[in-house]
Amino acid sequence: MSRAGARVGVGTRFRYDGETVEVVEMAATTAGNEVVLKDGRGRLLRLSLKELLFSDRAAVSPDGPGPSADDEEEIASVVLGQLDSSARTKVLERAEHVREVLTGFRSGAPELARDGEPRPDYRPERPWEARYAAKAAYLSAEPASPHTGRAADRPGFMAPPRAVDAAIAVTPALGILQRPDIHRAGEALRGLLEAVREELTQISATSIDNWGRRISPVLQSVHLAALAPSLRPSEHIRYRIPSQTPRRPTLTVQDIEQRSRKIPSMFWPTWTARLTPPEGIHARTLAPVLAALLLISHSRISLNQAAELAGNVTDGIDTSRLLQELDDLPQWPDIATALVRLGDYLGADDTPIDYKRRRLLDYSELLPHNRWLTICRRTFTPPGTGRRERIARSQLFHRLSGLPAESAPDLHGGLNEAAFRAASLRLTALQTPELAQALQQEALAFLASHHIHDEPVTWQPPTALMAGLSLPGPDPAGIDIPRLHRLVRQRQHPVHHAARVLGTSIDAVRNVLDEHPAPALPPTEKAARATGRIRHQARQSLPKERFAQLYLEQHLSLQKIATLTGVSRRMLADLAKEYGIPLRNGPQDYKRRGTIERDWLIEQYVHRRRTLPDLARETGMSPANMARWAHTHNIPLRPRGGASHHTALRAPDQARALPAILRDALTGPHAWQRLERFAAALPYPTVTEAAQVLGIHQSALTIQINRLERDLGRPLIERAERGRRMRPTPFGRKVAIATKRLTDPNSQP
Repeated sequence: MSRAGARVGVGTRFRYDGETVEVVEMAATTAGNEVVLKDGRGRLLRLSLKELLFSDRAAVSPDGPGPSADDEEEIASVVLGQLDSSARTKVLERAEHVREVLTGFRSGAPELARDGEPRPDYRPERPWEARYAAKAAYLSAEPASPHTGRAADRPGFMAPPRAVDAAIAVTPALGILQRPDIHRAGEALRGLLEAVREELTQISATSIDNWGRRISPVLQSVHLAALAPSLRPSEHIRYRIPSQTPRRPTLTVQDIEQRSRKIPSMFWPTWTARLTPPEGIHARTLAPVLAALLLISHSRISLNQAAELAGNVTDGIDTSRLLQELDDLPQWPDIATALVRLGDYLGADDTPIDYKRRRLLDYSELLPHNRWLTICRRTFTPPGTGRRERIARSQLFHRLSGLPAESAPDLHGGLNEAAFRAASLRLTALQTPELAQALQQEALAFLASHHIHDEPVTWQPPTALMAGLSLPGPDPAGIDIPRLHRLVRQRQHPVHHAARVLGTSIDAVRNVLDEHPAPALPPTEKAARATGRIRHQARQSLPKERFAQLYLEQHLSLQKIATLTGVSRRMLADLAKEYGIPLRNGPQDYKRRGTIERDWLIEQYVHRRRTLPDLARETGMSPANMARWAHTHNIPLRPRGGASHHTALRAPDQARALPAILRDALTGPHAWQRLERFAAALPYPTVTEAAQVLGIHQSALTIQINRLERDLGRPLIERAERGRRMRPTPFGRKVAIATKRLTDPNSQP
């Protein structure tokens, strides 16, 4: 029924006397069409349609539900209004009978009750069957059709139509078809289905073809919505009951096999946390069940088949048992809605991971022991004694394969024991961003080794699909991450403590820490040594190239390198092993490397008469080692008190000819060399740079300067410090000037 482009029917909203009202019933009476309005407080008002449409007190709300001006079919009240008065009166009478059976009132509402209503036979508290029987007895006096006798011989064929039957069928049908959506139409149809259930062999979703033949897909959805309270929990998902348009399953086994590639065997962590109740069901047991349930949406496969396609982590019996427990929750309708929405999303969109392929990969070479040690060294993570490595490997297996962590290949077994799971939970809290990033790179390298280059390590469907739903589990997105990080660094059982303080679940905390690991606290000295930070510092100060230069090219001993760099000899030995630099065992190693040449030793020791200690200091080795090299080259050693000793004894006489400031420094045959090197080193900012330019080792130059200071009794230089270069003392400057005047008389002071 329309006026000014607006069509009026059940569900149409008006502004009447300043309040919003909705048409809940329309009827064609002998006096004309009437409507029943319901306001926001549930009060009912009956008035003529003409008054409603033409009164200044009423205005149509165009955005409300109900019939639209674009509807192709006329609404039922218009069709009834086109009947003659006699036919219309009969239909209206039958409609009153139906309403009285259903509600106890011929008007259909207690607010519009007539005198004496409800009558005793039709009181609402009486069983529906008793009210129906009373009405049937009341109407049984109506004359039968002339075809009644023939129908008795052939039941169901040429059954005589009766006005009562037509009224009972037409009136509820009109109310159902004028509902604004499928679920409200299903609610209206539900009473009729329950009423006739005893007269039919079966009324269920699987028998619609028998009792609902030749109906449209929309009406089929209405029938499924009407059956919702009587359906099993699995059928709510199978027939997509929570959706706007419930449908009978149409997906083939091949379609479901394709969908199984998009679903991990252990449901996505964020979704599992939201769908797991706080008590009664563990997330690790619910996760594979949720994966199986996602496969039965809009399909006819059994729970056993679904569990098998999802990776065989669970079976049909456990799936059915946990499904019943979910059905007992007050949030079950929203849980089913979330699963149906997710099933529709996976059916319409591609996912970046092929989980079926992931489940079939060989994980025996995932995170080998040497890779774990390397990752621990680089991320300053204590490698542990073995269990921590197994936990990291099992968790990485779970993230990659989508299978349970306890299914990871493991030589020791016991991954499903309570103690191992507790330790695994603790490692989640101990994991740092650096360790998480390193394991992420290890996972990508593993995928690449199996020729998988276009998939991320993990993926989850958008959580926006759960928007507006009341789900049993907490939302991990609501956790205060900085506060969580502070909490997990304070207790022995950090995840349990954080979950209790934040008022959330352990699974929600674990999910957040997997995505946002807590930064590590500043380590103690003991922790720094245990986590490899000291080695990292040694590695930074002495990289492989520098180590090789000092040890292999300059032939310094580990002890000399330790003195030079401040790194312990033991740490240097570990670094040499890490760098692949073989350690020397004795002079034979020098001979193999040609580090001390025979001609050089003869020139320095025999011809120039230098002492072995002097040669040892210059080459960075011990005098005993230099003596062994002389023995290796068949060079006889001089006896004590020989010519070189005589030269040393003459040094004091030679010193008398020098300036007074230099006399105390001339204590041996190499004293003049020490003075020259000291004077030559002063222009450079550090002893190390000076030694490099002079072609000697830094330690040798340092030893010579220290010897001069000891002989002269006063400091010669101020050592370089951070931000300040090396510089001579006033006394050292005088010594350098005196030395240069003797070596170069033309030099300027």
